[in-house]
Amino acid sequence: MNTSNTIAVRRALLLVLAGIALAVIGGSLATATGRPVWRVVAVVGGLAQAAGWVLYFRRTRGGAS
Repeated sequence: MNTSNTIAVRRALLLVLAGIALAVIGGSLATATGRPVWRVVAVVGGLAQAAGWVLYFRRTRGGAS
């Protein structure tokens, strides 16, 4: 992998980790408090995680594979 591809892969994995953190925090606080805003945070975290995995696999496997 070249340098720009390595940076893009790291950014994609950072997005995955941020999504996991948001999902866990949102899910935990939604359970603890019962407020719907934390459910939204958990869903946004899940979407960010999915987007990060898509970006990661596009970079490492060359697109539509």
